[in-house]
Amino acid sequence: MHESPFQPRARDLIRQHLPARERLRLARLASKKILSVLSALLCAVPLLYLLSVVLFAQP
Repeated sequence: MHESPFQPRARDLIRQHLPARERLRLARLASKKILSVLSALLCAVPLLYLLSVVLFAQP
């Protein structure tokens, strides 16, 4: 995982200054990003498994 440019404390300070609506928007964006990454992983795992099975089945 890459390091964020902000220190956790600085990020908290920035979050406190943001209005609630902006905080909600950021949270939604973050959850959407996480969901898309998770779904991509879930799709990739069976494909990788099938690929490895096919490759190792070759004589």
